[in-house]
Amino acid sequence: MEELKASALRLRELMRRLVRGIGLLERGDAACCGITLSQCHALGEIAAREGLTPGELAARLAIDPGAATRIADALVRNGLVRREGDPSDRRVVRLVLTPEGRRFWSQVQEAMLERSRALLQRLPPDRRPLVLAALADLVEALEQEGYLGSVQGGRCRGGATTGSAGPL
Repeated sequence: MEELKASALRLRELMRRLVRGIGLLERGDAACCGITLSQCHALGEIAAREGLTPGELAARLAIDPGAATRIADALVRNGLVRREGDPSDRRVVRLVLTPEGRRFWSQVQEAMLERSRALLQRLPPDRRPLVLAALADLVEALEQEGYLGSVQGGRCRGGATTGSAGPL
């Protein structure tokens, strides 16, 4: 049991440092492109599933609907996203990338891919598949625990949920 506790403490410390490093990496990618990290995450979600409603965007980012609307407003002002009415329900508004938004997202993805390549190159080639497999296992465990996917926020002790957990 002590071994499991020690491993859990080590995992927690490594995850804390990993999340911090990824946050700084992503913030740098977003900043170099002239948008906030939140806007970058939202743009990625819209690119992955064009036609999201602001409510669906909020759920995918695990943020409150008002924050999702503010982020969408900024992306619309920047000419990266446009709002379209839903032909089957005029009350519904959908978010879609503009042509400029598609070009912009392509540039952001290329910058992120280059950073990922640089990180992989720092690992010994024979360890790369192991690292990727371990990360995939960790993501799956997080999904099974309800921290990723369509769940709003994260879970605290006792089953309570965090109100507006960020995308990381």
